[in-house]
Amino acid sequence: MKARCGTAAISPVVAWTRECTGLGERLGPGTLAAWQLEQAARSAVRARDQGRFYRQRLAGLDAAAWSTRDGFQRLPFTWPRELAQDPQGFLCVPQSRIARLTTLASSGSSGPPKRVGCTEADLERTRAFFARGMTDLVEAGQTVLITLPGGGEQGVGRLLQEALERIGVAGLLIRPGWGVEDILAAARASHCLVGLPAELFYLCRTDPGLRPRTVLLSGDHMARPVLDALAGSWGCRVATHYGLTEAGLGCAVQCRAGQGHHLRDAELLLEIVEPDTGRPAALGEPGEIVLTTLAAEAMPLIRYRTGDLARMLPGPCPCGGPLALLGRVEGRRDQAIPLPGGTLTIQALDDLVYALPGVRGFTAALHRSGGADRLVLTVEGDRPLDPGLVRAVVPEGLLVTVDRGPANPFTRRGKRRIERVN
Repeated sequence: MKARCGTAAISPVVAWTRECTGLGERLGPGTLAAWQLEQAARSAVRARDQGRFYRQRLAGLDAAAWSTRDGFQRLPFTWPRELAQDPQGFLCVPQSRIARLTTLASSGSSGPPKRVGCTEADLERTRAFFARGMTDLVEAGQTVLITLPGGGEQGVGRLLQEALERIGVAGLLIRPGWGVEDILAAARASHCLVGLPAELFYLCRTDPGLRPRTVLLSGDHMARPVLDALAGSWGCRVATHYGLTEAGLGCAVQCRAGQGHHLRDAELLLEIVEPDTGRPAALGEPGEIVLTTLAAEAMPLIRYRTGDLARMLPGPCPCGGPLALLGRVEGRRDQAIPLPGGTLTIQALDDLVYALPGVRGFTAALHRSGGADRLVLTVEGDRPLDPGLVRAVVPEGLLVTVDRGPANPFTRRGKRRIERVN
């Protein structure tokens, strides 16, 4: 039986953190901070001793001070461009021990992709975290439809499927070649749906009568209209998950209280810093997520600048969890396209367009011709979209064109972005 506090079950992630840290009932903000700093110092020493990148980056620094907050925060940041430029330099195990290698496109740039490796032990920790977190959404004997991309042998969909098996839950991966009707047929036989926000929104607007018990959104920006549409039309509980491939996929997940995201605190140390200065942001203030891996074998990361923007919410959680929570992730700094009149983001477009009645999906492309920029939206829906509505969330002076046409997100898998066409 799950422990309860008030009307919400205590997050299973809290129990997992108590077990993995060994802190038990002593788990709290202070005891966790001390434990994490000790683990972070060990991770940094190992990265320095066994990896070429950190051997150079941390050379000459006083390792004895790394387990204190001030000492740890003096460590230099690690940047995504550095990971992209020299992925081999981050390896701390022989290449033969890499069980999963993922190539990530660099958002908003034409730079080299990032390549992130995991050992089997790294993957096993992810399966364990997934399994524990999913117990808050499903029970033994139920079925989960997984629409996430990456159904290969070591893809995120497959890892989730394997994690669900451990708790007696059947995980169904969508198959190559399935159309929307095939996916909806599988969804009607499932208790829980796990997928990208745009894809599940498309299913919702196609079949508002679907009745899953729970939905877990992951892998991209969580536009408020998407959350409202799923909960309102399907009448289900909608939870969100924040993950990052560089940090082992699973990072933070909402509990039943729905107030924030319980962090994978036993394996990740998360900071929020002011994006421009790098100084720690005050609790509750927005900033950039910085992650340090505490247990990664293949490619430990020390103070990694994710580019994701969010804030920490003070605990305790209404579910009874004693720790601070990660708030809503607002998007990535490098996805903002600078234009003469301001910046253009897919998040602002999602928040606007998905709120309009009848819209099932849309794509966005920025065209440059003759020195002028034009935003072209292709919208699939029941009625035309007035371009004047879009101008409210785009830089002044940007030309806007709206076309009606297919915009099925299942045909273009992955994170949403504004395509640039020259």
